[in-house]
Amino acid sequence: MLSIIGIAPHPPIIIPEIGRGEIKKAQKTVDGMKLLSSHMKEKGPELTVIITPHGKVLPEGPAVLADKQSSGNFGQFGFPGIQLEMESDQQLIELLVEESSKEPVKPALLGNSGQASFGRNNLDHGVLVPLYYLKKAGINTPGMYVGVGFQPYDLLYRFGSILRRAIEKRGLPTAVVASGDLSHRLIPGAPAGYNPQGAVFDQQLVELIRNGRVKDILNLDQQLVEEAGECGLRSIIIALGMLDHNFRSEIISYEGPFGVGYLVAALHPENS
Repeated sequence: MLSIIGIAPHPPIIIPEIGRGEIKKAQKTVDGMKLLSSHMKEKGPELTVIITPHGKVLPEGPAVLADKQSSGNFGQFGFPGIQLEMESDQQLIELLVEESSKEPVKPALLGNSGQASFGRNNLDHGVLVPLYYLKKAGINTPGMYVGVGFQPYDLLYRFGSILRRAIEKRGLPTAVVASGDLSHRLIPGAPAGYNPQGAVFDQQLVELIRNGRVKDILNLDQQLVEEAGECGLRSIIIALGMLDHNFRSEIISYEGPFGVGYLVAALHPENS
């Protein structure tokens, strides 16, 4: 049963061992991640699903790690000693495959049971950052890693509804994290360069989420999206497909101290 969905950014700088003194510049986000993780802990999840935009992207559909055990570290950012693991719930994966069998979009399985295996360190930072906070909050459940695809928004939204059906059939309280940063172009010197449309996009998306305007999110101006240089929209769209318009939004925090928009939010399913 779907209990809660969190929208979470994934800057490694909010990991205390990595951010050190700089972490104070993103204190709103750090506090927001702690509060979101606390909200999730209160729901008593027995499964955790994390949707990331930084996994392997395949034309068949969103990637799902099928290995029973996956791990990753922050070696890419100079901290290989910070390592986290995630156990996959094989029954949930099987249900997702079953539910998508007659659908226009299907999961692309990766790992021992899928198309390719890319070693034990296969969790990207889009998973690792929120997973760090979840574990700190005491959430140590099995679950599922889901990537995004470049399918049209309506198909990603449809995939979200398929994922929801699989979760409901699994019958366990489930917390979902839609991992993703917003615009990477908020200020001069930002990682992807500066574009004034970045702030416009972030403000627009935050307000649309706040007011539950799903249709408008699916129909965001594509030039605005492109100019914003975001990475989280597709994760969010899959998450919204799991809710089918029936949810309450809680905007926990938003800031962009390093030129990248960090949104932390909780989406509460109806009757949750």
